[in-house]
Amino acid sequence: MKLIFNLAISACLVFGFTTIADSKELKKQKQFIETVAGKKLVSGDTWLVISQDGKIEGVGRNNAKITGAWVWNKRLWCRNVVVGQKKFPEDCLKVKIDGSQVEFIRNKGEGDSIIYTIAD
Repeated sequence: MKLIFNLAISACLVFGFTTIADSKELKKQKQFIETVAGKKLVSGDTWLVISQDGKIEGVGRNNAKITGAWVWNKRLWCRNVVVGQKKFPEDCLKVKIDGSQVEFIRNKGEGDSIIYTIAD
């Protein structure tokens, strides 16, 4: 049993590091716009479209309308967002991409992250 547990942990570590190593941080606004802007991003029941002109629109859980605005600040994507009736505080996020997976890392890249898939 201990051997199976150790093998499972080893596999998670190897695959986890592979995913991190393959992702590319988007450090410039131009990269972000070329890669993410105008595309439908999906995570579970939530979807977003981040427009090139600084707008955010989408639908969250329970069909809550998502609206907001964004700007690029140095190497971070900074956004203000309202989901339904709840306004979230401004946050600047680090953005990484790996294939069709876009990872947004809260609190200037030091917080929790959410991964969206670029829909076809």
